[in-house]
Amino acid sequence: MSITITQFPSTGERGKFKETTTKVSLKEHEVLIKILACGVCHTDTNFMGQEGLVLGHEPVGRVVQVGPNVIKVKKGDIVGTSYLKNACLECAYCTSGEEVMCDDRKMFPENNATNGFASHQVADSRFVYKIPSDLEPKYAGPLMCAGITVFNSLYSAKVPPTGRVAVVGIGGLGHLALQFARAWGCHVTAISGSPDKKQEAVGFGAHDFLNSREFTPEYIEKLEKYDVILNTVSADLDWDVYMSLLKRNGEFILMGIPDSSIEFKNPMEILAGQKTFKGSVVGGRYSIQLMLEFAGRHNIKPQIEEYEFNLDGLHTAIERCETSQARYRGVLVAKDE
Repeated sequence: MSITITQFPSTGERGKFKETTTKVSLKEHEVLIKILACGVCHTDTNFMGQEGLVLGHEPVGRVVQVGPNVIKVKKGDIVGTSYLKNACLECAYCTSGEEVMCDDRKMFPENNATNGFASHQVADSRFVYKIPSDLEPKYAGPLMCAGITVFNSLYSAKVPPTGRVAVVGIGGLGHLALQFARAWGCHVTAISGSPDKKQEAVGFGAHDFLNSREFTPEYIEKLEKYDVILNTVSADLDWDVYMSLLKRNGEFILMGIPDSSIEFKNPMEILAGQKTFKGSVVGGRYSIQLMLEFAGRHNIKPQIEEYEFNLDGLHTAIERCETSQARYRGVLVAKDE
């Protein structure tokens, strides 16, 4: 049995979409989700020039149909899907909860016909996640990418609740990282070159604030160091300065993509201090579900701008996202019919 759904694929012109309809049907492990909300992420803007591509990787909605072999969810459940769409489920990565590292993984937007800028989504039920009842769909949407990205960084670093965590950048990722780290029990420092964001940072959970424009060797020498630094900005930094802010055995975790290559002038700082510089990308199935439960328990939610789930709303949301005007996550919100 097929069902007709509405989608908003790219026209091929950057930032422009169109409304179309298509018929979909379910395979044995798949579910059909009526989308209630979908976050608009800056990653979506990286693929806008590809004609016919359906974007949106932060959708949350209600299950309305299930395939014959679906056991994880049922009709009526509120669920979300994330950046990771599929994996082999048999390799060493998959069987250890790191499906996102699988050689056969399918990541957004590989399944371009079944993403979130649409009325419905077809998804592999083994890669959908139940949304806790205390998380509204419009707040849960951005957690499916931005939320799991920062949560997985903390989770994989095994940060103790007594740890010291610094968050670089107060934007779409950073404002969530502050909330997660505070709920974790850590001492949390916000680092930004925008001192006008200090009060906002404190509101999101920061205990203190550092203006990166004031960093000098003398100033840094006096600072208490950090177990983990979460870098959420897509910008070039003085990498040696930030590595010097870490304790011995500390970790610098890269989530934003810098414009230029990364170089260290003082690698001895890393070697002698046994420090780690690594990347982090979303998370596997277990950590995603864990993140949602943690967010619901601690009332962690993004600061959002709401837009109607139609073509005009999508165009506005994408424009504000691409020009970094959104504070801090744009979300398309549909009527729950």
